Amino acid sequence: MLALCWSVVLSTCAAQSDPADAPAPLEGIYSRAEVSGPRGTFVTELVSLADGRVRFSQTHPDRRTELLAIGDDAWSREGEAAFVPAEAGTAAFVHGHDVPRLAAARPGPPARLELARSTDRGGAGIVIELADWRRAIDRDLPHAATFVDERNGERFAYRYTHLLPFRLAPGCVLPDEPSALHARLGDLGALALAHERVMAAHRASDADALVAGGAEVTTVSGRGRLTTATRSQFLERMRGYLGSIRFTRYVDTAVPVVAVSADGTLGWLACEMAAAGTSTAPETSTEGAGEPIAYAFSWVELYARPLGGATGQGTGDWVAIGNASSERP
Repeated sequence: MLALCWSVVLSTCAAQSDPADAPAPLEGIYSRAEVSGPRGTFVTELVSLADGRVRFSQTHPDRRTELLAIGDDAWSREGEAAFVPAEAGTAAFVHGHDVPRLAAARPGPPARLELARSTDRGGAGIVIELADWRRAIDRDLPHAATFVDERNGERFAYRYTHLLPFRLAPGCVLPDEPSALHARLGDLGALALAHERVMAAHRASDADALVAGGAEVTTVSGRGRLTTATRSQFLERMRGYLGSIRFTRYVDTAVPVVAVSADGTLGWLACEMAAAGTSTAPETSTEGAGEPIAYAFSWVELYARPLGGATGQGTGDWVAIGNASSERP
């Protein structure tokens, strides 16, 4: 969360608490933060798994840096260059930036976290001040964090625009090779983000936003039927549906499960959700008065993208190609 020129070794301080008070582990999370610091603004994104695999990116106006950590090992690249082994301390640097995971591991919500430098780098540590705690499916996570360097008082303020927990689907095996793993972790984050756009479009009753990421023809399974619809047909249907509903609640009630193929051309996300609001549809209301509605579904979103030439890997944006859903009794 600090500029990469801040090259110190970080290690997280152990929580001094009863393990029974600790929350359930956070399996996977995609996070995006807009950052302001002494030398300008930048954006960071992380996709991290509980086993220590983390994809980290930092985008400045004039450059982009990518890091990958696997436990205590790390790789780096600038721009589109190849990944190379990173300098000592990089893995700890990456893990120290995974603030949502660090915070989720503590009983809380904690007001601050502390990161310690190795003694050969001066000893003075980093304090992370946490704020703006909000519910993220099954736990509270901080949506604001300020890193304070105790050596010089520099402050880096992070405002999280996305904190999206997910679970890696059983049977979904990720590659070991750094560049391939970096790509697949990015795909997991992209699918979690695509799902959040689906949820946000429903909350806003915005049919155009809902359909924007879809293929020309999609396949739909529901109510015991398998059908297809063109984008225009689907848009017309969703405009009629969402145009008569205003949601007061449209949320995930379980952490979504995500999978991606080894070549990055196919992916899916399974979710469980609940909704509430009012409907002015003729079948649910009288004389235009809104009637309360509430329901719950589980569904699977299906995504695809083409192979990328000589790379033999998926390339470009993920496109929604289908959906299979069932309503909770």
